Amino acid sequence: MLRMLKRLLSPNTLDVLLQDASLKKHKKILIAWNRGLGDIALGLYALVHRIREYLPHAEISFLTRQDLEEGFFLLGNVSVIVSPTIRRGCDFSIVEELKKLGRCPSEFDLVIEKPDPTRWLYWQIGKLTPRLIWKSEWDALYERFALPASTLAPAIGVHVQTETCYNYEKNWPASHWNNFFAQAAKDLGAHIYLFGFQRQPVFEGPNIVDLRGKTNLLEMLSIIKNRCTHLVVPDSGVLSLTYYLDIGTPLRVVSLWADPRQGILRQKVASPNLSFSHLPMVGKNKDTSRIPVEEVLEALTSNRVGSPRRF
Repeated sequence: MLRMLKRLLSPNTLDVLLQDASLKKHKKILIAWNRGLGDIALGLYALVHRIREYLPHAEISFLTRQDLEEGFFLLGNVSVIVSPTIRRGCDFSIVEELKKLGRCPSEFDLVIEKPDPTRWLYWQIGKLTPRLIWKSEWDALYERFALPASTLAPAIGVHVQTETCYNYEKNWPASHWNNFFAQAAKDLGAHIYLFGFQRQPVFEGPNIVDLRGKTNLLEMLSIIKNRCTHLVVPDSGVLSLTYYLDIGTPLRVVSLWADPRQGILRQKVASPNLSFSHLPMVGKNKDTSRIPVEEVLEALTSNRVGSPRRF
């Protein structure tokens, strides 16, 4: 409560920066970013929105690592400067990274080295709906994977591992996934597509197509949009980006949570995709292993949506 009161009473650091930039008629903005993929939707969309409220004609650029580049394409009307030497979780010098690329901070009117969306953009919670741009030219990207055309059987996209470290376990246990895959293939005849970067742990079984490490971000989203009828995911970047795509494609999503105070549940706004059907499931005491396989399978074929179910 005290923290929230302090936040409400203190000047917003971002607004102070942007008020000054507006007075000085700044136009070129550079923002350093080295956090998660999902934060592009959860935080940086609002950051761009706020900048344009103060500086409608701003030229906004992000300096970031290579694996995040395509995520910024979804914001629209921003530029991305990629440095191949930036590593997630490692601090970097804007000056040094730009120097490696033959560029200089003096090219920009305002450089934001350490943006803090959690504090600066708290006002967006429950008010601003991120709308990530999807270009029609990306729809054909799934074709190179020769996946089966839509049938009566479900096509379930799965992100089995968030590939990030927290002070609690975000991921469903591998044993649960194995059980889920076996039952989904047997009882539903489902085709299962695995997404992610890392090909561990290994999952084998009927109807499983392991696409981990084989797609870039836009290819993965193209598969989800054009070939998946269902999605089962933990609180991850895959969920956040899919949830906020500004499209009208039907998709049934079951999400698995250890902490429902994070991610899209914290945002408290609906998906801009009116055909997006979502049922979150939460494990008690931040324990995703409490979420039963049978409940996830049942949720895929039900019409239930709304508040998180707790186990």
